[in-house]
Amino acid sequence: MLTAALVCSQFAQATPMGGANNNSGGNNNSGGNNNSGGNDNKVTPPPCMVSDIWITSYQKQKIGAAEQVVEPINATACYGAFTGNDDVSGLNAAPPSSNYNLGYDDMGWLNEESPQYWPGMDGAFVPEADLQNLQGKGNIDPGWIFFGKYTAGNFAPSSTSKDGFGTYQYASDLISMSNCKNRAGGTTSCTGGDVVSGDWLYKPPATNPDELMDMLGTNKFFDQVTVIFKSAHMFAMYNFNIAALGLPPVVGTTDENYMFKGSWDMSNTLLNPSGGGGLSHVSVWGRDPVTDDTPPPVDVPVSAPVTLAGLGLLLLGLHRRRQQA
Repeated sequence: MLTAALVCSQFAQATPMGGANNNSGGNNNSGGNNNSGGNDNKVTPPPCMVSDIWITSYQKQKIGAAEQVVEPINATACYGAFTGNDDVSGLNAAPPSSNYNLGYDDMGWLNEESPQYWPGMDGAFVPEADLQNLQGKGNIDPGWIFFGKYTAGNFAPSSTSKDGFGTYQYASDLISMSNCKNRAGGTTSCTGGDVVSGDWLYKPPATNPDELMDMLGTNKFFDQVTVIFKSAHMFAMYNFNIAALGLPPVVGTTDENYMFKGSWDMSNTLLNPSGGGGLSHVSVWGRDPVTDDTPPPVDVPVSAPVTLAGLGLLLLGLHRRRQQA
């Protein structure tokens, strides 16, 4: 599927080529041209598909736990593809506000209104009814927290802080990729060049760290995850809505977190101007739950022994207490 180096890419002007999409499709790779040259107007980015990324298994991180293989579970929705670059700047507010990557309104790209990418929404994949009260100022916060960026074969983690001094750095091996392929089906590096598909692994710490639980609070789990795939010329955003619980919640600092495995295929979505493709980085964000009560279920494949809720809970395995107004 995150106070070291926070990797920030300054936002580049981009043009939306598609909106949110919940269509499903197959998970097979497609062939094509892997050239990267050409005119910028030659290829228009096609709409993303929720089947561009999917989950294949989960495993509890305790001795003797077996990997549980599931029927593929696709993303819930997607935005894009868009020409340009995604934005992870503006996450750390200067004191005295001390709103350091905590999901507050206008603190980080996914927490802002964007007529270009999610028109009419207060945050990415967040309608007004789902805004939260994280600051004690009413329901104004979209709740997205940036976990880090996978690039050049490594995951560069972000950090979270409430005061700018005490910080928690997410695990440097939180996200990894393997078995990456080019359009011809040949083995290639997992970022850069001609990579268009591969496998991914999410591996949080075996148990939730005390310092992070103290910083974010306890009582709540992250109910959505957004993964952004960026090529040289464009990007697409994939949301996993994990409001329905398919696995027991991971609670406190002694219960073991889960690992998740899956695959991705951007061969029909991220296209360079000539029609080829590559991958420069993958950004990962997580979001707080929508309500203080048990969230309503979402539709997921009935044949899958684990639902999207399992991914979200275990994708982050963290809990957050709401601040009271």
